[in-house]
Amino acid sequence: MAEFDETVLRDTRPELDERLYVPYSAGWSAHIKRSGETERCFSQHPGQDFFHLIVRGEIYLENGGERYCLTCAMRRGIVSRERMFWKHDSTGPTIEPLDDTSDFPLQGGSDE
Repeated sequence: MAEFDETVLRDTRPELDERLYVPYSAGWSAHIKRSGETERCFSQHPGQDFFHLIVRGEIYLENGGERYCLTCAMRRGIVSRERMFWKHDSTGPTIEPLDDTSDFPLQGGSDE
């Protein structure tokens, strides 16, 4: 039987939880951009007047023809770091149009 690296087993509760959740996942799928084709995020970063590229190796979410980088998906409320999302009594996502000229904090961030 192969031996496990003890450092992997030791760190089961990291201080910064890097996991992401899609609380209302119907229709969404995660992808890794593998090609060199030009693909753009469907949202603009605050203060930008263009739709930024999704680059090779980047993880993004897609629903129908819409693609969002993880940063924009989090800003829109599609993705969350809130592990206990399922405990909240909510009937659906609360994705609202963004005023991309202002600075929106990431939803579900761990600033606690």
